[in-house]
Amino acid sequence: MIKFNLLFAALALYGLIEPAAAQQGQAPAMETPNWVIMMEDPKVNFFEAVKAYDAYWLTHKKPTNEAETFETQSLDAKAAETLRAEEDKKRVEQLGPPLSGSALEQVEYLKYQSKRFEKWVIEVKPWVQDNGHILSYEERQAIWQRQQEEMRQQEKK
Repeated sequence: MIKFNLLFAALALYGLIEPAAAQQGQAPAMETPNWVIMMEDPKVNFFEAVKAYDAYWLTHKKPTNEAETFETQSLDAKAAETLRAEEDKKRVEQLGPPLSGSALEQVEYLKYQSKRFEKWVIEVKPWVQDNGHILSYEERQAIWQRQQEEMRQQEKK
């Protein structure tokens, strides 16, 4: 019984001490890049958002995407292995050892947001005006209705 109490006390003490130690070495909270916030704003200027996205990647290393990963799969096994080894060597020279913990979370977050942004650009590009304004759903609907009305007018003639 005494051993159980000592073990319980040690675990409780460890549980109290470890969170404090973890907080001291804790990485800063994940920063949300400005272009992510801009992408989610319906009144954003398209050209400003793209400019912010491009500027961000000038000072940060852009994560690899699936297309780059799948390119290595189309090569024969030996060439793919050589290419992977070269990429790993370059990555270690640039970044250091493989990432883990919050650094890995940040990379995955940026990879996800980057894919979202690139898809967003493709989706809204047809609706971008010369001044960078992106047409809202209501504005798109009004254009469609005008076109439908024009088509009806032409059919009547």
